[in-house]
Amino acid sequence: MLNLLRMELRKIFRDKGLYITLAVFLGILVIAVVSLKLVTDPQLTQKAVSAGFELDASDLQDGQEFISSTKYEFLGNLLFSGGLMVSFAAVLSSLMCCQDFSTGFAKNIFSFYPRRMDYLLSKLAAVSIVTGFFMLVLTLLSLGLLWAFGFSNPLGDPVQLLFMLLTGWAALTALIGQNLLFCMMTRSVWISILLSLVCGFGTVPGLLQLFLGAWDLSVGKLFPSYLAMTAPYVTGSESFSLSSSLLLSLLGNESPELNPLFSVFISFVWILIYLLLASRVLNKKDIC
Repeated sequence: MLNLLRMELRKIFRDKGLYITLAVFLGILVIAVVSLKLVTDPQLTQKAVSAGFELDASDLQDGQEFISSTKYEFLGNLLFSGGLMVSFAAVLSSLMCCQDFSTGFAKNIFSFYPRRMDYLLSKLAAVSIVTGFFMLVLTLLSLGLLWAFGFSNPLGDPVQLLFMLLTGWAALTALIGQNLLFCMMTRSVWISILLSLVCGFGTVPGLLQLFLGAWDLSVGKLFPSYLAMTAPYVTGSESFSLSSSLLLSLLGNESPELNPLFSVFISFVWILIYLLLASRVLNKKDIC
């Protein structure tokens, strides 16, 4: 398994596409921070309006909400509540796994490493490591850009920040395991991406919560998609991110404060379930 993992990591970090993606994310960050600067600095706002930019009341309100928030909350909204890391993990895991079967590379791998679980574990670990790498890089870039543009927002509790990254990473790893299962079932990059995005954005827990909410049953926190997108609230952050979160339809107006150990445990359980199911499918289905 370790040889497979080293091979996967070497292949990923030598791929120019990884650094192109990182450059694109940096561009998105710059645009987001510049936009925040425009709506939080009165002089720049006036100049932008004079130059023909259209800024409505909601834009200015978002700027005021950002001023009263912490950098921790900004990062939570960027990485998790907005779905950025969920989308990244879905695309990366689909490309890394499904292409092995479409190109016939999987057949060569299994001729040298016949244990299917070793293959799945190496894929899961490789994508999880790269996802964690992107999380850390985007965190550092975000903090650096906010400092460079003169934002004086407090960082927030660094322990909460670490818990957010840990619980979010664990939930994302569970979603990566879910997508490995989709890849084993479909062997299609695009179908796997679509299924992973639909499930990763909380469709399943959202529907279950809709039907079971009448009986005051809260089942959303038992699903990794919910845990990934609510990672900023696991340690009890403020409600800034919730105002623009994709989970409004899922959560209503309640703040989903969860225990971080519970979140990591649930994610670990789903990782085991997805690995066992993916291994069973892979053993039953032709690898070609």
